Amino acid sequence: DLDEQKCSLTIERARREEITNFAAYTKLEDFVHSLQVPRHVILLVPAGAPVEACLQDLGKFLEKGDVIMDGGNEWYENTERRANKLATLGILYIGCGVSGGAQGARHGPALMVGGPQSAWHDDKKTPTKLNLALHAIAARAKEDDVPCVVYCGTGGAGNYVKMVHNGIEYGDMQLIGEIYTILRTLGKFSNIKIAQLFESWSDSILHSFLIEITAAILRKKKNDQTDLIDVVLDKSGSKGTGKWTVQSAADKGIPMPTVAAALDARYLSARYADRQVLFPQGRGSETSSLQNEDQNKLSQLVFDALLCAKITSYAQGLALLAQAKKDHSWTELHLPQVLRCWRGGCIIRAKVLPLFADALEENPEIFNLILHPNVSQLIHQRQLAWRQTLSLAVAHGIPVPALSSSLAYYDTLCTPRLHSAALVQAQRDCFGGHTYRRTDLSEGMSFSSNWLDPSPEND
Repeated sequence: DLDEQKCSLTIERARREEITNFAAYTKLEDFVHSLQVPRHVILLVPAGAPVEACLQDLGKFLEKGDVIMDGGNEWYENTERRANKLATLGILYIGCGVSGGAQGARHGPALMVGGPQSAWHDDKKTPTKLNLALHAIAARAKEDDVPCVVYCGTGGAGNYVKMVHNGIEYGDMQLIGEIYTILRTLGKFSNIKIAQLFESWSDSILHSFLIEITAAILRKKKNDQTDLIDVVLDKSGSKGTGKWTVQSAADKGIPMPTVAAALDARYLSARYADRQVLFPQGRGSETSSLQNEDQNKLSQLVFDALLCAKITSYAQGLALLAQAKKDHSWTELHLPQVLRCWRGGCIIRAKVLPLFADALEENPEIFNLILHPNVSQLIHQRQLAWRQTLSLAVAHGIPVPALSSSLAYYDTLCTPRLHSAALVQAQRDCFGGHTYRRTDLSEGMSFSSNWLDPSPEND
């Protein structure tokens, strides 16, 4: 750090925490020259311009064979551009997705690595110094104590996987938020009662880190012993990875309705003033407090609805990763390994992940996770509760965009004949001559009709 005082404070803290083999520098040149050759430099700075500035300065002192790893949430194409530029100098550049937040920094994150294979292992598959270091600092899965590190492929593969991880995170958070809203608004549950309900799921298939921290959030009090959550301003922020996920999915033709709905929900929440103006004009019928037996039934309904929607959200993210693997020739990107990496350290760690990993291991060529019988059966057994939950929410004017878009995604996949799609294509041909294909004639043939002419169409 250029600030001598910060360096001194950091050294003092390391001493207090009995961290040995530690040094801090105020001059970049001194820092670089202190490293063993080949040097390994890890950057943990905000994405964008700060990374560019660091690389420009580091480039003055690094040499052929040195390795730089960027651990920020960077757009994967930026990583690939930087890697190509540094490769001309013989410097290896790694883009590593890091998930875990503040807890991960102290107790181990999940790490998604992308970059040249030579920075990860040699020709005999012997791990490099960086490989060993990342395995040493990573979180470990509770199931088998395996480090939560995955090599995703060359170029920006690691950043791309982390981007999709964050997209799934957006969806998961919104889904939990909608379930919370249903329980508070329709069920008249207190925050403490919802916290207790979420905690009761700790041994179930629905348990996750986000459910765990949500229960803790709902228990947090102010000094006057009222609930802190009730005075949090209802405007959700975002930093870009959710938007990147939706944009990349659109570019690749992969539907991501749950993440898109979650992103839109954040944008809509920011329209705070508009919501205050429109509030008196709309919404569904008001609800009275539910009886205990009705609350118990609602608790089970929302459990099933959340599980179903969560499955579809992950399915969308994994479908995007599968498409990206093909598009970018990331042959080392193994989705079951990615899911096992996400079992510890990261924000979306969840009890259901091993089931997903086993399903994709059993059938790696499957188009969509929901197509696996073990996964589809989970939804099939619970879809009625999912629909009932949505019906209750819609009837009472409770916005549930992620839950409803997830169900629409599932229903669309389960519909062999999409009449709406046939009509849209006919409309496109009618006004724009975009042609259409027919199910009753040779596959591959295209047709264009004069739809406004009332006479019959000739075959």
